[in-house]
Amino acid sequence: MTVDDAESLAQAALQAVREANAAARLPDAEAVLRQLREQGLGACLGEPPGADPCQRLAAVLSELPDIASFVSLSGDTVYHDPALLSRTYARILDRKNAPAVLLAEEIRSNSRQYPRPVPVALFEKPPFDLTPETLAAVLAAMAAQPAYRDITAITTSTGAAYLFSSLYMERNHAAFLAEQDASCAMNP
Repeated sequence: MTVDDAESLAQAALQAVREANAAARLPDAEAVLRQLREQGLGACLGEPPGADPCQRLAAVLSELPDIASFVSLSGDTVYHDPALLSRTYARILDRKNAPAVLLAEEIRSNSRQYPRPVPVALFEKPPFDLTPETLAAVLAAMAAQPAYRDITAITTSTGAAYLFSSLYMERNHAAFLAEQDASCAMNP
C-alpha cells in the first residue's frame, strides 16, 4: 500500500465514521469496511493474503486523531468523532437497546458526579426517548433485580418523580435537591 493509498483509505474511513455519526449511529470496523468496499476502497486491507481486514482497519482508525472509540455493550469496538458525538452521547446511543443499563448508568453518574437526582421525565426526552409505558416497565423490572437495588425513586411535594443512586447519595440529600429542582422548574 502506497502512502497515498493509506492516506486516501484513512480519509475515507474518517468520512464513513462521520456519516454514521451524523445519522446518530456508532459504526464498528465491519460497518466502516462495508462502506469502504461500496466505494471501491478497502481491498488493500486484505493484503497480505490471510490478513484480517477488520483488524487492519481498526488499526487505521486507531491512528486517526479525530476518532474516538470504546467497547460497546455488544462487545464490539465502535467509533465516533467527538466533534459530532460527545462520548456521553455516544454511550447513550450505544445503550438505547438496553434501557435498564442506560438508566442505571445515567442515574449513578448524576448521583456520583454532580451529585443530583434525575427527574424521571428526563428519560422521556431526547436522546433517551422512552415512552412513559416503557419507562414504567423498565423501572419495575429494575426494582426486582439485585444489580439495580441502589436505584431509588423519590417524589417531590409537587408530585414530580426523581431517581438517584443510594450508593452515592443519601435519601434526605436527594429529596432536598429534588424539591429544589422541582420548585425552580415551576418558578423560572
